[in-house]
Amino acid sequence: MATAAMLGTQTAERRFFARMAIVMIVFTLIGFAPSFYLRGLVHYPRPNPTLNPLIILHGVMFTVWLLIFWTQTALIGAGRRDLHMKLGVGGMLLAVALVPVMYLTAVGGVARASAPPFTTPLAWTAVPLAALAAYVPLVALGWYHRRNAQAHKRLMLCAALIFMGPAIGRFPIAPPVLIGHAIQQTLAWSTVLPLFVYDRSALGRIHWATKLGAGVLATEVILGIAGIVTPGWSSIAAQLPGL
Repeated sequence: MATAAMLGTQTAERRFFARMAIVMIVFTLIGFAPSFYLRGLVHYPRPNPTLNPLIILHGVMFTVWLLIFWTQTALIGAGRRDLHMKLGVGGMLLAVALVPVMYLTAVGGVARASAPPFTTPLAWTAVPLAALAAYVPLVALGWYHRRNAQAHKRLMLCAALIFMGPAIGRFPIAPPVLIGHAIQQTLAWSTVLPLFVYDRSALGRIHWATKLGAGVLATEVILGIAGIVTPGWSSIAAQLPGL
């Protein structure tokens, strides 16, 4: 009976993380369909500047990274931990390569004037740079704890959830004003809440990696909004390399 219970727990765990991966992919497709995946076919209610090669590269790399995340959950579900570990190396290399691309995309947004109408391009850099500042430690910790399956999968999930901010931020559910942005970023942060529910159900407690990941995600949202409303950030952003 103990073996059956353990198998049941493992099955539920694999199903949870696979479903989270699918939800993230769906949200990404919905959020970025007007500006990237289905550009020109779907109406976009925000400024929709021309895509340059860097933005296309960023979109392709991020899409591949999300697909790898989903594939990793599928491999574990299929019992192919050997392939999971091999693909994990490639996924981590891609995650590292995303860092400079994310930075260049953030500062490149100033010239593209891709900021929403309630802020300036310089002030808006706080949002993608806050995401980058959250992404790096979560991915690094996920790799460091790769032998600790419970910590690893939670940290990597939280790293992927960072990208729900820009995805859900593009949903046409709030007017393009600061309070609307704050509401949508709060909704994006709430995508980590199912992990709390799962932890409580499966472990009887909240795993430390879940707490850490949720805290980093919350800090990212706060820093991004703070940069928008703090006049001094624009002066700092103007000195960033690449501007």
